[in-house]
Amino acid sequence: MRKVSAIALLAITITAVALMWQPAYWAIAIPSVAAICLAAIWLVQALSARHELRTNLALWLVLTAALWPLMQLGLGWTVYGWRTAESSLYWALAAAIVFSAIQTFRDPPVLRVFLRALVIFGFIVALISPLQRFTSGGKIFWMFDVPYSNIALGPFVYPNQYAAFIELLLPIALVEALSGRSRWRIFHGLAAAVMYGSVIAADSRSGVALTTLEILAVPLLTARRHGTGLRQFKLPAAVLGGMLVVLTLAMGPDAIITKLQQNDPYQGRRELTESSFLMIRDHPLKGVGFGNWSTVYPAYALFDDGLFANQAHNDWAQWAVEGGLPFFFVMAALAVWVVPHAFRTVWGSGLIAVFLHCFVDYPIQRVGVAIVFFTVLGAVSVAGAGQSESRKEAQASTRRVRV
Repeated sequence: MRKVSAIALLAITITAVALMWQPAYWAIAIPSVAAICLAAIWLVQALSARHELRTNLALWLVLTAALWPLMQLGLGWTVYGWRTAESSLYWALAAAIVFSAIQTFRDPPVLRVFLRALVIFGFIVALISPLQRFTSGGKIFWMFDVPYSNIALGPFVYPNQYAAFIELLLPIALVEALSGRSRWRIFHGLAAAVMYGSVIAADSRSGVALTTLEILAVPLLTARRHGTGLRQFKLPAAVLGGMLVVLTLAMGPDAIITKLQQNDPYQGRRELTESSFLMIRDHPLKGVGFGNWSTVYPAYALFDDGLFANQAHNDWAQWAVEGGLPFFFVMAALAVWVVPHAFRTVWGSGLIAVFLHCFVDYPIQRVGVAIVFFTVLGAVSVAGAGQSESRKEAQASTRRVRV
């Protein structure tokens, strides 16, 4: 069941990410319904006594988030019920993914193979994305015309969401590239270099800053985890560093360097955040209802550039606006819980990067990146928590024989 579930989670992830460019509702509904059905199967397995369900604090916090929009609908704490009902599907998806991941990745071999498959998929996307951006003439996969496709990277029509996708996968590739036990070291090193170079090509300032921080921090955390000095990683780190330099130069860093030199990189986003604070002041406890930031924003707008403001470009502020301060603290508790677990695994440190990215953008509000985020969250929450099922069964068998 765990192997089948891991394959299903991988298929859901690939489908959701591949359809990120598609604005039609079916592109969201297909992976969402599939994820909820997978969680339902796990529940049925538990009711039939075939599997023991596991939970942890991360799951309970995400379940609380999933129930929040339903509570707003039931109590009338929303200015536009349809938007809140739509948002409830997102959080139901999040809860279903975390729940299924916790049940699936209790077996370490299954987790290792899944993470490797996830890196392979990320590597393919990272290869395609810069090539598409520079050669497609503004078409997704060289075939489909969509708005803003001139800045699209593979299936991503927003560079910051692409950067968040790489932020989640890059630490996984780096840890394997620096591991002396991995037979896939060269591939993971190449994958890490290609991923980092693709973020340079994406021209995402926050993405470049956070992935650079990951490249600097992951070797230190890996050495600490294994209880060894950095000398052990000198050769793989040198090879990885060489690939990073070559591919970064190949991607052309001129555009991102120009963006980093802007006098006020937070211009525009600052005003949106200030408007969000005004909304929080007027709706501190109940919020305005999930999905309703853009509905309420015109009444609090501090400037008008003629464009539609779809998001706050600060998820932390938007969570407080839409769910109220109590929901903000639920998400803050989740972020605090993630930190030690991410450091313990090291490969899960991308979750911290994404939570930081949420201060300046909305990296996980699209379903594709959200599924990757919550899958990694569920995996991190059980990684190293116990022995594999096969080992437990072997030990139980040994005890029975001795008796």
